[in-house]
Amino acid sequence: MNARLTARDRLARLLSVIPWVAEQPDGALLDEVSSRFDYPRVLLLNDLQDVVFYVGVHPFTPDSLIEVEISNQRVRIRYADWFSRPLRLSAEEGARLLTAGQSVLALTDATEGADNEPSALLRALTKLGTALGEGARQAVDVRLGNAPDDTLAMLREAVSEGFRLDLEYYTYGRDELTERSVDPARIFSDKGNWYLSGWCHRAEGERVFRVDRIRQATLTTTPVSVEATTAETSFAPAGDLPRVLLRLDPSARWVVEQYPVDDVVTSPDHIDVRIAVSTVPWFERLLLGLGPDAEILAADEPLAADLRSSAAQRVLARYRQ
Repeated sequence: MNARLTARDRLARLLSVIPWVAEQPDGALLDEVSSRFDYPRVLLLNDLQDVVFYVGVHPFTPDSLIEVEISNQRVRIRYADWFSRPLRLSAEEGARLLTAGQSVLALTDATEGADNEPSALLRALTKLGTALGEGARQAVDVRLGNAPDDTLAMLREAVSEGFRLDLEYYTYGRDELTERSVDPARIFSDKGNWYLSGWCHRAEGERVFRVDRIRQATLTTTPVSVEATTAETSFAPAGDLPRVLLRLDPSARWVVEQYPVDDVVTSPDHIDVRIAVSTVPWFERLLLGLGPDAEILAADEPLAADLRSSAAQRVLARYRQ
């Protein structure tokens, strides 16, 4: 029996355990569930009591939560009344549900349950896709960023097994290619991209790396030496970073949605945002991309108010070379 399961492994097993136990008229013995799904008993009990017990829908009243009963070494799972109601979805809602389900399927590799049978999640998605029609199934193709599958597989193995990674990484903010040794902590998705968080020995601190900017990754046999936190945001600006107050055209609202900002004031004809500047080259490229849709109203020292013009001059100088 696998005594060490990652959070991804446990999620994949729970997605198969819940419907299987619920289908048993008298529940199932804990030892049987543990053996059938290769689920260590201690972890199984913890997940049943601390995770499944709180699964439900808004407003999370007793009639909208899954019921888990454990007694006499036996577990019984009963779906909330809400789950017995006929589910009526519009085509748009069905496509969204199919997209979310395929995202979980890709993240957990939960394609097989016990006895090598298709998992409950895979069966449910197949039924949903059939109901939506072939066109909907073909239209829904969940891909986050441009991260290669082999790179993601290596990163997941490093996180699962606890080994250090050697990375060749493009640092967008400084526009340079760097070599990093990283003790990985977590892989997560945020705003359509895959990220790896961990302890960077080059920077001597916790860092978050966008997977599609990893040019080369090598899995070493060196065990991780620093346990980093499991950050789930791509960028959290430090309080001591300089700030710039920008006035944006309404068409540039994507800046607010794509980057963390401190303040947002919306008016009918413009949007004022205060944004942290981690590096000047990154901010200069942002300004050049925005063009006339952005105006600098104020900037903290040592940032200069003429960042846009200085960046443009450097770009022109490159073209003249």
